[in-house]
Amino acid sequence: WDEFELIFSQVHSGFYARLLERFPKLSPSEQKLCAFLRLNMTTKDISELTGQSVNTLETARYRLRKKLNLVNSQVNLITFLSQI
Repeated sequence: WDEFELIFSQVHSGFYARLLERFPKLSPSEQKLCAFLRLNMTTKDISELTGQSVNTLETARYRLRKKLNLVNSQVNLITFLSQI
C-alpha cells in the first residue's frame, strides 16, 4: 500500500489535500477507497486487490457517499472524485 500511495500521490498530486480540505472527517480507509475509485477501479477489482469482500466494499461505498453528501443517486461517485 505504501508504494501504491507514493506513486498515486506523484501522479495525482494534491488529491489527498483537496479531498481532506473539503471532507476532513474521512478515515484513512475511506481515503484509500477514494484513491482506488479515482483510478476508476471497479468494486470487484478493489476486492481482489485488498482482499475485502464485494459486499464489504459496497457498504463502504454507500457510507462514503453519505460522508461526501452525495444523496442524489444521479451523481456518479467516480465522476465526483475525479473532479476533486
